[in-house]
Amino acid sequence: CHAPGGYFHDSNGTHQRCGNGNFADLAIFSFHPVKHIACGEGGMITTNNEQYYHKLKQLRSHGMIYQNDDRLKENHGGWYMEMQDLGYNYRIPDILCALGISQLERANEGITRRRLLANNYDKAFQGTQVSPLNYSHKDGHAYHLYVVQVQNRKEIYESLKLKNIYSQIHYIPVHLMPYYKDLGHKIGEHPISESYYEHCLSLPMYPSLTDSEQEFIIRTLLSLV
Repeated sequence: CHAPGGYFHDSNGTHQRCGNGNFADLAIFSFHPVKHIACGEGGMITTNNEQYYHKLKQLRSHGMIYQNDDRLKENHGGWYMEMQDLGYNYRIPDILCALGISQLERANEGITRRRLLANNYDKAFQGTQVSPLNYSHKDGHAYHLYVVQVQNRKEIYESLKLKNIYSQIHYIPVHLMPYYKDLGHKIGEHPISESYYEHCLSLPMYPSLTDSEQEFIIRTLLSLV
């Protein structure tokens, strides 16, 4: 949901774009304000399965189907539609769709900038106490986030904030949330995710981040580790 424009090469060397439907029945993208394509809210589902396509269209509009659909049980006239399932109101408002369409025009520019920023971070942190995550398909990474691992994460997070550098933590392990703890889950069940959480820090990553701003982020972070 974070990776429109992302891709990888499969075992045959074929270029595979995220959401192309070759490896999953459905792919889901988010249009939240911090994502690559922002509509304010909402998202998109891609599929190569025609049955799923029609079902999704029905569910997003109160479970209804309309004229010229051969699934209609009856037909009273040109106004007629049927509610055949318990659906929802999941339609993005038109004005938000217009915003999203306008952002498509600069989507490639944005992802190119994200990859350049990520490359700058990679170079700056080589041989330091800041450890970027490793990716097997780095060339096609969409870089919604740029995550590093550091010691004394909380102190570094607070110190960056004092410098108006707003890092973030992605993410808290789900089994440590109160709802799941109440179901009996506890610390120690998933040591790898828990260790990751203790050290992860997402650095600012967005296309309008300037070179000088990124240099300040790098310089400040390296002074803290």
